[in-house]
Amino acid sequence: MASSTTGNKTENFGNEAGKFAQDAGKTASSAMDKGKEAASSVMERASDMASNVAQGARKMTENFGDRAENAVHAVGSGIKSAGEAIRGSNIAGGVGSRVADAFDTTGNYLERGLGHVGEDFTALVRRNPMPALLCAAAIGFLLARASRS
Repeated sequence: MASSTTGNKTENFGNEAGKFAQDAGKTASSAMDKGKEAASSVMERASDMASNVAQGARKMTENFGDRAENAVHAVGSGIKSAGEAIRGSNIAGGVGSRVADAFDTTGNYLERGLGHVGEDFTALVRRNPMPALLCAAAIGFLLARASRS
């Protein structure tokens, strides 16, 4: 009789251990599901925030680009007006005319916009890579010295 009682106790213990293992498995599975949901939610929020930041930066860049373009256009128009004023005042004959022509040329160049200026700068650097590299290094050195002060 002792062996059948021990067998029942062992069997009951085995059943209880099995139920406990099943419950632990369900709890772990539920915790994993909740963890996946939380991670997914965090990823969605992070993605939304990154998208909003990117859109804001894009708008700010577009606004800055438009403002810079308008400013360069205005400077070009102002230079052209100065050239016309010099030409109209008949300052020192030929010298005034040459200065006025230079102002007109510069004004026309700037009125075409920053894109054109950037293209010309890129072409200049491609035609003269070593002097451009030396200029960039010199500017970097001067900026580094100025920022230390």
